[in-house]
Amino acid sequence: MHIPDGWVDPAFLLITWIIVLVIIAVSLYKLREHDPTRIAYMAVLGGTIFATQMLNFPILGGTSGHVLGGALAAVIVGPWGAVLVMTVVLLIQALLFADGGVIALGPNIFNMGVVGVFVGYIVLRYLMLNATPEENKVRYYGGVFIGAFLSVVVASFFAAIEIGVPILVSPSAIPLIVALPTILLYHILIGIGEGIISTVIVLYFNYIEMDVFIEIEKPSLQLPGTQR
Repeated sequence: MHIPDGWVDPAFLLITWIIVLVIIAVSLYKLREHDPTRIAYMAVLGGTIFATQMLNFPILGGTSGHVLGGALAAVIVGPWGAVLVMTVVLLIQALLFADGGVIALGPNIFNMGVVGVFVGYIVLRYLMLNATPEENKVRYYGGVFIGAFLSVVVASFFAAIEIGVPILVSPSAIPLIVALPTILLYHILIGIGEGIISTVIVLYFNYIEMDVFIEIEKPSLQLPGTQR
């Protein structure tokens, strides 16, 4: 899903860069309210996501996919911390590994570091609503899987729009009617892998007694209908 330079309409570049910069600024402001434990987890998750993104798994047609990590970060440290984690990871990948364009960091951070983060977070929070103590862990791990899966699919939908819809020009020359089904098909499969790997990582963190339920116990973002 890492979009290279020259594939996105300049209008989408401008729109996504503005959104990303605003959300990064809000995230940095919210960071002041985060406790030291959450900050430490952000560092751990940054390294974990960077490492897992370097590992590809095979999908259809000889292509491969890898974990995005936005939902994984969001369900543990919340959306504001996750946005910053994903921004750093994507920035390093673009600058040092040419994984996605530098100019295209706007849409790439928007897709994977904003859309992916908030989709994964919202899905988990709503699945945890009214859960009984006996249901907590089942709903949590189920929410991690479903949130991670949907985060990839929804983020890929936005990527297809950015690549396939011309506003000023059409740099990619790939129409939406081609881009959308192709990108969605592959990312539905990637999303399944994302869900499995994210759930396994959370299970492992819990096994080594990291407090992976921190964001559920102390939400950093209140959503409508989630008041307790």
